[in-house]
Amino acid sequence: MNVVHPHILALARSGAASRAWAAFVAAGLDQVAGNPATLTLKGRLLKDRARKATGDVSARLYLQSAKAYADAAALRPDSYPLINAATMSLFAGQPGHMALLAQKVLTMLDTGMGLGETPYWHEATRAEALLLLDRKADAQAALNQAIIAAPQAWEDRAATLRQFRQIAEFRNQDSGWLSNYAPPASLYFKGMIGVAADDMRGGEMAHEAVTNANAGFGYGALAAGADILIAEALIDVGAELHLVLPVFSSAFRAQSVAPYGKAWLPRFDRLFEQAASVTVAATGDRLTEAAIGFAAQVAKGAAMENAGRLEGRAIGLELNDQPSPVFERASDLFVSLARSAPHPAAALNKGVTLVTLVSDDVGDDRDSWMPVADGFYAHNAKSVDAVNALLIQLKKIAPGARSSVSISAVENRADAADAHMAKALRLAQCAAAGTSIADVSSARAILSACPKLRIEPLGELPGTGGATEIYAIEPMA
Repeated sequence: MNVVHPHILALARSGAASRAWAAFVAAGLDQVAGNPATLTLKGRLLKDRARKATGDVSARLYLQSAKAYADAAALRPDSYPLINAATMSLFAGQPGHMALLAQKVLTMLDTGMGLGETPYWHEATRAEALLLLDRKADAQAALNQAIIAAPQAWEDRAATLRQFRQIAEFRNQDSGWLSNYAPPASLYFKGMIGVAADDMRGGEMAHEAVTNANAGFGYGALAAGADILIAEALIDVGAELHLVLPVFSSAFRAQSVAPYGKAWLPRFDRLFEQAASVTVAATGDRLTEAAIGFAAQVAKGAAMENAGRLEGRAIGLELNDQPSPVFERASDLFVSLARSAPHPAAALNKGVTLVTLVSDDVGDDRDSWMPVADGFYAHNAKSVDAVNALLIQLKKIAPGARSSVSISAVENRADAADAHMAKALRLAQCAAAGTSIADVSSARAILSACPKLRIEPLGELPGTGGATEIYAIEPMA
């Protein structure tokens, strides 16, 4: 698909469906009728909106999406818009038209008229047309060929699996066979810090657990001990390592690595350089239990977000001598490891993790912003669930209210709490009417406890201390 508006497509691919559509309309592109690339993008954005809608609204959006794709294919015959026009026609309640278009797609592919954008998409498009025509075995064979052509095109594969699963569910058919094509797991991890640097057994256990989990992505901190053992295992198996630190990296290295022996320092540095991304969950340099717990929740939320984006699953791995109450495991992996050094938790200054929810349904005056709730703990699933309940209640009693949710591991001091509130206020003042927003760490921490809640990236908010990545939060009733 030769898209001439890559910034809008990037928003759509990140999951920011509403923001992508708003940008599309703001540019006047929804009125364009003679450009196949723009029409194809329009079909994609309408499809994303339809997936989030229900009932007649969803069917209407699917019909509009089908028309945009079909118009694009009419202007410039190509298999990509045509296969999407076929599938959207199915969801819009037009199975006869769907079958005609799906057969036309196969004819295009067989004659070379409709080459896919990549070898993966060429075969995936064939697979989708075959699936629409109820030729499941042939569809599986074509999908196998697509994956052979691009075995690590996880986002492309996710788009295919999402579409195939929706087709099966729409027809009330079994979609279990699609699990064979799932991506590797997104692993969130943590463990004890008191491990000897030469503990070979600990490294072996970490490697075995990572391998058994089929981990392809890892999210966690990098303290001396279990964290580093798991991170090394992730790198060894070729997984992406995404670090989520509770404080700035220099402070974390000084407080969570250096005191436990010089042998850990080069291992930390090497892994830090190999990491695919580094996130500081709570800015600052004071390491507290609250900050550590908050970072663990953010890591879990980040793994869940990645798993949802790739149509995979998130798994937690804790390498410890006893389960941590902060780590919500459910069916996750817990690996028991004998302790060889004192755990430093008792020496840490305990912090307070605050959740502040502010709203406004009066005007833009700062004085009108009032706190609705605070005092929740980010590591307590029930309390974060309460934030979701508050957001639902807020939408009911004040549909046009603007709100922000800000979770931060802060010390129990008035000045820290004031700074936290100021951050929440600044975020809320940037929210659109009737919406709730949060910084990325707060959004992921809440998602970790409320898996049914939807979060969507909105972009960055400039500030004197650097840009803040923000998310929209949509509560789930």
